[in-house]
Amino acid sequence: MPSDKFQYALSSAVGMFFGSAISLIVDSALFEIGESAVFATVFGVCLFVIGGLMLWRVAPAHGERMSRWRWLVFIFSCLVIASGLCCFLLEKHWLTGLSAAFKTPMYTMLGTSLCFAFTFSIVDLVNAQVCHCCTSPEFYAMPPVQTSKQVYVVLLASLVMGGLFGLSFGLEDVEDAPNLHTRFDQDQAINTLIGALCGILVGAANQHLRDKAAADAAPYVSFSTTEYGDDEDAF
Repeated sequence: MPSDKFQYALSSAVGMFFGSAISLIVDSALFEIGESAVFATVFGVCLFVIGGLMLWRVAPAHGERMSRWRWLVFIFSCLVIASGLCCFLLEKHWLTGLSAAFKTPMYTMLGTSLCFAFTFSIVDLVNAQVCHCCTSPEFYAMPPVQTSKQVYVVLLASLVMGGLFGLSFGLEDVEDAPNLHTRFDQDQAINTLIGALCGILVGAANQHLRDKAAADAAPYVSFSTTEYGDDEDAF
C-alpha cells in the first residue's frame, strides 16, 4: 500500500533534521581542522586508516577480477586517503601563505569524505536501531535504507552535500578571514540550508523507493475468469 502524505512529510522532516545535523558536524570539523593541530592530526590519521582498510577490503584475490563496484570503492578509498593528507596541509599553523584558490579544492575533497563517512555511519546506526527496537516475533521492521537504489540515493546526496560544504567553506576563506567567527557563522547558515534541502529531497525519495520495494515484494494474486470458471465448475 503506498504511503500517505503524512508518511512522506515525516520522512522529509527526518531527512531535513539529519541533513542539517550533518552540515553542522562537517562544517565544524572543517573549522577545527584548520584551527587545531590536534584535530588535524586525529582526522588525518583516522582518514588514512579508513582509506587503507577500504583498499584492503576491496583488493581482489589472486585471479579475481575487479568488478564495477570494487572500482568505485577503490576510487573513493583513494579520495579518503587524499583527504587525510589534506588535513595536514590545511592546518594553518603548519603551512602558511596558502591562497584560497589552492585550499578550496582540498576543502571540497575533505568535505566530501567527511560527509560520506558521517552519513553512512548515521544510516547504519538508524538501520540497526530500527531493526532492534521495532522487530518482534510477530512483526519485522523494514530498515529505512535497504535497497540498492536507496543506498545510491544516499551516496549521491552525501557526495553532493559534502562537496558543497567544502566548496562554500573554501570560497568564503573562513580560516583566514579577519572576522573569523562571523564568517564561520555565515558559512554555517548557508550550509545548514543546503543540508536541510538535500535532506528533504532524500527523505521523500527514500520513502518512494521504500514503497516501490514493498510493492514489488508483495505477492501477485490473479483474478482471471478462468479461475472463477474452475471454481464454479467445482460446485
